[in-house]
Amino acid sequence: MFRTTARLIEGIIDMMLLVTLTVMVVSICWQVFGRYVLNHAPGWTEETARFLMAWITMLGSAMVIRRDGHVAVTFVADALPPAPRAVIAWVRDALILTMSGALVWYGWQFARIGARRESAALEISMFWPHLAIPVGGALIALLLALRRAGLAAGEGDAP
Repeated sequence: MFRTTARLIEGIIDMMLLVTLTVMVVSICWQVFGRYVLNHAPGWTEETARFLMAWITMLGSAMVIRRDGHVAVTFVADALPPAPRAVIAWVRDALILTMSGALVWYGWQFARIGARRESAALEISMFWPHLAIPVGGALIALLLALRRAGLAAGEGDAP
């Protein structure tokens, strides 16, 4: 059950990442084409790429959490017996949940403050680019919880 739910969420995030990455690449290519071929770079392309990079970073971080794929130095934990290694993993996950909670809380406050301003080129509320922070934090917490619940239910470590 946990694995199925996590895979459904991952599928949605994968699609969002595909769309945002595609739009970002097209935006950057148009920026380069405009600058070097047309001698006039459109202003919206750089801002679009910057905002999408924030979304890609936060959504991608959540995806990697599920697969336990973030960069880590594990030589000390790997040298320990299974019981202390499990304790270290739980402490690590508790710290990640704490930090993702901070991302949600403070990111939401930041997005609300940003709602008062408009971006220079796109003229959209800065709420939308800043919303990547709390959404990413919530997804990190959710996918980590699903991973932990799946492990506890005996679903193994595979996504």
